[in-house]
Amino acid sequence: MISLATIEQHNIEQYWDVVRQLEPEYYLLRIALKETGVNPMILVRIVRSLSNMAGGTGYGKIITYMQNKTVTNVEGVETDRVEERVIIEDQVDL
Repeated sequence: MISLATIEQHNIEQYWDVVRQLEPEYYLLRIALKETGVNPMILVRIVRSLSNMAGGTGYGKIITYMQNKTVTNVEGVETDRVEERVIIEDQVDL
């Protein structure tokens, strides 16, 4: 007789096989999380920061603060791209 645990494990394997085929990006994320043990809630915060920045100026950086193996803050710093010279040398006097 097949045990309930064996059936459950088989169902889980089938589920992840379907995910792998239909949503390979999600599958790769799941594998990375499982291999590393990283808390997925941290990634949720980082993804939200990326989305917020993309909806704004589209420029910036995300800083992850960690103390004693614990993420304490995820900070999205949005910036404005300027690319203008500080000193305008060829200025015409009016």
